[in-house]
Amino acid sequence: MNKNQFQELLTCSRNPWYFLTNYVKTQDPKLGIAAYPDYDYLRELAWLTLTQRYLLVPKSRQMLVTWSMVSLFVWRALFKQPGDYLFLSRNERCAEELLDSARFIISQLPEFMQPQLTTNNKSEIEFGGLHTRLLSLPAAPDGPRMYSPTAVFWDEMAFTPFDDQIWTALQPSISSGGSFAGVSTSNGALNLFAKLVTPNQHSKASAPAQEVLNKHFHIHKLHFSRHPDRDNEKWKQEASRGLSQSQWNREQEMSFESVADRVYSEFQPTVHILKEEFHPRKEWPLFRTIDFGYRKPFVLWLQQIPSGEYIVFSEWDGRDCTTEAMHATILRTDLLFGLNESDYNWTAADPSGAAAQDSGISPVDYLVRNGMKIRHRTSKILSGVELVKAALRDANGKISLFISPRCQKLMTDLENYRWDSAKEEPVKDGVHDHSLDALRYFFVNLEATEERAPATPRVVSLR
Repeated sequence: MNKNQFQELLTCSRNPWYFLTNYVKTQDPKLGIAAYPDYDYLRELAWLTLTQRYLLVPKSRQMLVTWSMVSLFVWRALFKQPGDYLFLSRNERCAEELLDSARFIISQLPEFMQPQLTTNNKSEIEFGGLHTRLLSLPAAPDGPRMYSPTAVFWDEMAFTPFDDQIWTALQPSISSGGSFAGVSTSNGALNLFAKLVTPNQHSKASAPAQEVLNKHFHIHKLHFSRHPDRDNEKWKQEASRGLSQSQWNREQEMSFESVADRVYSEFQPTVHILKEEFHPRKEWPLFRTIDFGYRKPFVLWLQQIPSGEYIVFSEWDGRDCTTEAMHATILRTDLLFGLNESDYNWTAADPSGAAAQDSGISPVDYLVRNGMKIRHRTSKILSGVELVKAALRDANGKISLFISPRCQKLMTDLENYRWDSAKEEPVKDGVHDHSLDALRYFFVNLEATEERAPATPRVVSLR
């Protein structure tokens, strides 16, 4: 090591911001490798991370907060203090990605600054001679109990299962001198992170949460307007595309309010219901979507018009109906509109219908054998709900879904579908859920299709 290199090491050890802005590289799937930016809001975040023992950062999406935290943990491991530095996240893959980010940062350092890695695997990086380890840990109730970390970085804290139990397991080591930083976008009100960053709204916090409140967490909010490239209308238009208003409020406006009682509050009959019945045309894309239900199947028929919007033009509400009888009803409905199977792009289906029944053949297999082009994709309920909400009205006010007045049951269900306040998931009441499950399956499968194909240009307006 020459004199200049030694001086750089000395400067980095004394000035973490110099280390970040001169030696840290970040990696983005779209932008590739980039130098860590010299942004004022990131400088403030770095200072708080290193000076506040207990820090919570509610944030907008994609603010480089995760990269900042990982970079600062690498700096501490290299220059500040021996010990175990622990990364936590919502699952094993996410936790390993944090360690991969640290590994990437280290690999981009000049050779004279890179530590010798005596252990280097998916869950641990050990710096030889420095008595320092970087560890990744997925969400598990008792996972942290076996460690005594010098510092903990908990990423996506609001989305991590077992959050109360994990915090309880961390208490002994943190109370004895360790530091803690928790970072997340909003995931509503029913999680530990929300209780900690909005204590006045959660006076009846759980015991672990109350312990944390007594430790006087420093709460540092990072809104997207702090980013020098994002406080403009053009960026907002791009970033909000395809998001419902509630999703935008959570992911960008850091709203921790509990969702309203009505699931599809975006639905307005005067806006979404057409004045006259819609008659499909063969030359435009046609779709069906099916919820097999439990003795109550439901089918919706949809068409995409040239301007890009979707219209639900027919529905069928089954009762104690077999798959064979449902298929016969589908064919009769098609006949009423002068349609046949070759006119449809595809039919979305409840993924549970792919499971074989007592007869030895699943509902999906039965329909496929009878010539239907079936698509079924598994997804989380909330993800599908957000797709429907965005179709009803996205954060830019764009409406992509309309309903023919023929579909009375669907309209009633949109008005009466409610959230389960204990879970922040829709109530499975067996009355209003089947039609909306079918609608959700359509948009889930449509999203998968659009990911593989270029968007169709908008050519005319619906109204």
